[in-house]
Amino acid sequence: MKAGAKALLSRRMGICLFVFLFLCAPSAEADSAPGKIPILFSDHHADHAIWLLEQAGGEQVSLIVIDAHADTSLNDGRDRIRAYIRQGYYREADVLFHNHDWIHPLAPRPVDSLVWIGGLSGFPDTAKYQGFAKSTAGWDIQERRCITLDELGALSPGGNTLFVSIDLDFFYNDNCAPQDIPFVFDRLLDFSLRWTGKVVWAVCVSRAWLPAIEYAWELLEQSLAWLARRAEFAAPALTVFGKARYDTSRRAAAFRSMGIEAPGLYQKEKEMPERIRQLLEELRGRE
Repeated sequence: MKAGAKALLSRRMGICLFVFLFLCAPSAEADSAPGKIPILFSDHHADHAIWLLEQAGGEQVSLIVIDAHADTSLNDGRDRIRAYIRQGYYREADVLFHNHDWIHPLAPRPVDSLVWIGGLSGFPDTAKYQGFAKSTAGWDIQERRCITLDELGALSPGGNTLFVSIDLDFFYNDNCAPQDIPFVFDRLLDFSLRWTGKVVWAVCVSRAWLPAIEYAWELLEQSLAWLARRAEFAAPALTVFGKARYDTSRRAAAFRSMGIEAPGLYQKEKEMPERIRQLLEELRGRE
């Protein structure tokens, strides 16, 4: 067999092995290693809702959202979602969460504190802040704040469950870039390690809000490379390639007006760069 053919066969076998490992990877329902911070990687931000519910186990949650958008639009299906949750029908509830309104049905229980970090420093964008304040005005929660990353250290650590929800489109905003991920993640981890209660993380790529697939891969690679250097975390749970959602946001509607669906990472695992595959295999070794 020629060298080129052997290399192609070897790569195909590697991809098949990764797909097998991915299908066997811990789901959002899996338990994490004791003493380690559970972490989820998804494409859609709405995937964080059920992960939060499962990890919180009925306890109250302080939610910190790092995102270019607040995601606090009102969810018209809130009452149905909460009824499903009370009955333990998480799968039925899951389809009613959307990327722009996934937080609303979770307040005031389990989420009774919400902090949105929309930028690195300076004053929050006025229009975004006003939108956040208006959409959350009627929420019966103890705290709702819009801050920048620089102000994170002023928050007081608590003893309930801390849920850190990171949307990587933050790094296509406010002059951020993929190379800023270690700095931002380090700040978030420093705060998390001061928390006296349980800590849970979740990261989403939000491919539809990024300029190109290459930018999405770079964000994912930088995130996984940072995670590989941090022993505080469990092996990541993954829905990033295995879950599609019908997006009802205005951005998704804009794509449909052009006759196409918003781009995503669903079933794109065979297209991922080799370095991302290597990092995911390495991280699976933490189980």
